[in-house]
Amino acid sequence: MPGSYGIDFGTTNCVLARTTDGGVETVALEKRLPAAWAHHGFNRVLPSVVGFPDGVPSFGWPMKLRAEGRVEAVKRLFATEDVVEVDGRRMPVVEVAALFFGQMRERAGAPLDQAVVTIPSNSRGRARLRTRQAAAQAGIDVLALVNEPTAAAMAHARRIGSDQRILVFDWGGGTLDVTVLQAVEGTFIEQSSKGVQRLGGLDLDAAFLARLRRVLPGAADWTAAERDQFRTRLELAKIQLSESAEAEVALPNGQYAAIPRGQLEAAIRPLIERTRGPLETCLRESPGPIDHLVMVGGSSRIPAVRRFVAGVVGIEPDDTVDPMTAVAEGAAVAAGILRGEISDLSFFVGTEHALGLVGRDPTAGNMIFGEIIGRNTKYPASNTEPAWPTTDFQEEVILQVIEGDPARPLDHEDNVVLATWTIPLPGRRPKADARLDITYTYDLDGILHIRVEDHQTGSVLADGRLGFGSPH
Repeated sequence: MPGSYGIDFGTTNCVLARTTDGGVETVALEKRLPAAWAHHGFNRVLPSVVGFPDGVPSFGWPMKLRAEGRVEAVKRLFATEDVVEVDGRRMPVVEVAALFFGQMRERAGAPLDQAVVTIPSNSRGRARLRTRQAAAQAGIDVLALVNEPTAAAMAHARRIGSDQRILVFDWGGGTLDVTVLQAVEGTFIEQSSKGVQRLGGLDLDAAFLARLRRVLPGAADWTAAERDQFRTRLELAKIQLSESAEAEVALPNGQYAAIPRGQLEAAIRPLIERTRGPLETCLRESPGPIDHLVMVGGSSRIPAVRRFVAGVVGIEPDDTVDPMTAVAEGAAVAAGILRGEISDLSFFVGTEHALGLVGRDPTAGNMIFGEIIGRNTKYPASNTEPAWPTTDFQEEVILQVIEGDPARPLDHEDNVVLATWTIPLPGRRPKADARLDITYTYDLDGILHIRVEDHQTGSVLADGRLGFGSPH
């Protein structure tokens, strides 16, 4: 049963891979692209950019090189936005993302009806749900949502020996993920995971552009379209500076500027330093020597980044890993496992955030994060906790599902209320007799399932999945 697919739906690029009789291969999604980009391996990816010239959706390189009237990094909007403006039209973000999944399905060259899709390990529940919804709208059944670092490690599973500890540093276009995994007899088990949601290549590009605009003559007078075009050229220069000490960039006035690597490194040094926190958290939470350092994502190709991470972890990165395609290749391996095609490997993933309810502290009276499923809990996971109304004879309760860090203040930016549901209560009882049993279940589907039962009668008051409207 060969031909299991894995999809890396990235902030800046999408990658598709599939299993073959001899292993895993990346599917070329773009046939024609600028030669300067093809030289760096971009012939295997589809830029996550879309526009509607003449009212018809267009994807990839024609839109990436377009001066205006395009939208990029839709994946970054999953957690915060419902609608995005694309070339003068307003569209739901899920619908725009579904266009990319549809393009991958169309360009696969073979039937693509099922796939494992990867998500950042720090991805919130809403973003996970929308990823699944977008794939479904394109006609792709998501076998599982797998964390990107786990997929990256699985891409090289047979080369990594048993009883090995792997740290995966995944720094792509939009997010940073750091994960420590244990490889035990072909099974990859997440030990610790930490990341930053909005820190990636787009932010490095912005910092690089901001620095150069202060020193390049006439930059303050560039139009918005000229600035966008220069930003795309600067992205290529950033990539070239991973291989050369200097890169030439065409300016909007037709002249060229020679940019030394030192300019890039000075511009992004504060952003590189921000990766220290997640690295040290994972090393602290999963103590012990690291046997393999795997670095994936375009931003991890930058020499300054590689030196920094190697210095924190204490070993050199594995140079045999392809940072552009490893995540999709590992997702294809995961799909092969789930479809019974691959039997000598397996994997377990875990929660990067704690999940719980917003509740009132009975002692202090303030609102708190009541944890139900803890951080770094392995999937599938299920736990039940009791809850009571705040007053006697309540007719309903408000259920606020929260994700984040219980150790931080409730209003901290790391804590996000994913949903608010109103649950009718049976009868009018004293609060001591109105106990509710609330069960959270997290499966490989990446969707939080919530069940609320009346403890006294055992009747189910609510049963649903996060993001599918009110529970029933």
